[in-house]
Amino acid sequence: MSRLNFYKKNILQNIQDKNSKILVLGAGKLDHDVFNELGFKNVSLSNYNNIEGPIELKNLLLQDINLPDNEYDYCVAHACIHHSSKPHNSILEMYRVSKKGFLVIEANDCFLTRLACKLGYAEEFEKSAIVKNKTHGGVDNTNIPNYVFRWTEREVYKLLSSYKPNIKHKIIFNYANDIKFTNRFIIKIFFKIFFMIFSKQQNLFSFFVKKTNFPQ
Repeated sequence: MSRLNFYKKNILQNIQDKNSKILVLGAGKLDHDVFNELGFKNVSLSNYNNIEGPIELKNLLLQDINLPDNEYDYCVAHACIHHSSKPHNSILEMYRVSKKGFLVIEANDCFLTRLACKLGYAEEFEKSAIVKNKTHGGVDNTNIPNYVFRWTEREVYKLLSSYKPNIKHKIIFNYANDIKFTNRFIIKIFFKIFFMIFSKQQNLFSFFVKKTNFPQ
């Protein structure tokens, strides 16, 4: 499954009401087009010091969102939290600003992704974004390559439990893979079988946090 299709699938799975008030963080043209295609009516896009062209964007910093508590029904962040210098703060800010829940799509911190970094098939520091954009695209959208912060289920659970230890959180995790380093059929088949057995070794990872008031 491509990252784009994984993104669309997670939106539709977790946000059923298309009239929901949604804030998309770290957004660009891709996010604008996805939410339009899926038929959502009340979407605000934001990015920090973004150079994106004609799309209207709010200027909001991920780790310090200048908005009141519960301002939006949902917050969404697709492949942007790893650009923040304070990724944990960014997640907690999404929690604070959302009334019903929030969706994050990032990379999975598993054995295979760590091995891919060692072998040069994936980046530990995202230098390619700076090569492409020259003046931005790194940490906090500067020209300094960002560390690619990858997540695990345990990391998410610990973070939310530390922030709101009195609440029993409902967290939905999803995995998929987007293997780009080879087009060889036999290798693709191998990974397909491997991921059927070890689903949590896939490189795409998402979590949706549904806000509740249920006590621990």
